[in-house]
Formats: sequence, C-alpha cells, structure tokens
Amino acid sequence: MKITIKDKDIELKYTMRSMLMYENITDKTFAPNTMTDIVTYMYCVVLSSAKDYSISYDDFIDYLDENIDVVNEFSQWLIDVVAVHNNLKKN
Repeated sequence: MKITIKDKDIELKYTMRSMLMYENITDKTFAPNTMTDIVTYMYCVVLSSAKDYSISYDDFIDYLDENIDVVNEFSQWLIDVVAVHNNLKKN
C-alpha cells in the first residue's frame, strides 16, 4: 500500500520494526481492538517504512482527519498482509 503525506510517497511495509515501535510507544503487544490501536500502529508503519521521513503524531492525526478513507484502506491492507504472513508460516 502506498500513501502520500505532505508530498512524500511512502510504501507501507509490515515489518518487525513497526511492531517493536508500536510496543515501545504503547507498552503492549499489538492487538487491534480499538481505533487508537489501529491508528497508532499505522503511525508506526509509516515511520518505520520511511526512515528518512518524520511526522509528529498530531500532524499524522491531522492528515488522517483530512483523508479518513486511508484508515479503512490501511485496515484492509493490514488484514491482507497478516493473512499472507500467516499462510506462509503454515507452509
């Protein structure tokens, strides 16, 4: 999935770095039970996918307020990526 924030194209990646970042920020294991969980993880994915890019959490929320469909697209992307990852683990 690719998103553009402030003229920066970012190819989102499902990585160990994003999981660790999420755990460090929230002090809990990722379990997408709330909107806060999903948005916080999305923030971690953005930062870990574009190491040369920086955005504050508040600016990220402002971006999402202006592009609310991105959260739904991210949620579907995450479901798809996790399903592929789980299938690979089975094989």
